[in-house]
Amino acid sequence: RKRKHSDLNQGEIDAQAFHEKIRSVILEGSKSLVDSARYLGYLTGATDTVTEPLPLQECSLAALCEMAKELPLVDEEEQEERTQSLAAEDGCTSHVDLFSRVTENREDEATVVTLMGEEYVIPPHTAFLLSDFTRIQPLVHCECNVWNSASESERNMRYSSLPSSQLKRLPIPQLASTNCLVVTWVTNRPSHLRFVRDELYPHWGIEVVAEWFWVKVTTSGQFVFPLDSPHKKPYEVLVLGRYRAGFSVLLKGHWQTLAMFCSPYCTINRVSPERE
Repeated sequence: RKRKHSDLNQGEIDAQAFHEKIRSVILEGSKSLVDSARYLGYLTGATDTVTEPLPLQECSLAALCEMAKELPLVDEEEQEERTQSLAAEDGCTSHVDLFSRVTENREDEATVVTLMGEEYVIPPHTAFLLSDFTRIQPLVHCECNVWNSASESERNMRYSSLPSSQLKRLPIPQLASTNCLVVTWVTNRPSHLRFVRDELYPHWGIEVVAEWFWVKVTTSGQFVFPLDSPHKKPYEVLVLGRYRAGFSVLLKGHWQTLAMFCSPYCTINRVSPERE
């Protein structure tokens, strides 16, 4: 028996309205980017149409997150000694365990590391922590665990999504310097975008300065999904903000309030794009 057509719920109505608002921006902006890329010799693959789900590698980012959640907590006494150099004296990086330890590239040049079959470029004089949200102790030197009120069953749930309220516990003000840039990828659900823009950032003391779009295309420059698909959109939103500490002055004139990135879709679902 054919299922009755149901009216759109409020979330779907909001999503449709948001899409209609930015549709022309995505369409015209991506065309300009793709044309420029082709002029430079990029995005010249054979014309292709996505007829089946794009393949995922055996170890997806979801699996990476699950792996990170199983790693032991780092004792406060061990935090200092767990900071490690990315490259050995001979420049080799294969010996480094990248999980749950603050890792620094102390070299004057970028370094390439391999993780789960993929290569990542680490800029010079940078540090990072690769861990689940519940394993951020190496970044914050405090006696309390910012996640200690989360139930064990909640933390161990198979690929559980983190409630929005939990994101507010991230100690961004403790980690941020005045006027530093904070960026957040947001899916195309308007409620998520509103939460980040109107609740999460103000809670952290961050002022939104711009919203950029990441448009995902094939190697021939086509959208990976139809632009008006009701199920999946070929774009996502990047919210940029500045941390303001009371007296700090935000230099809004230095930022484009609207910009766009365009990149070929990767086999791993979420990979930061390159700018064309």
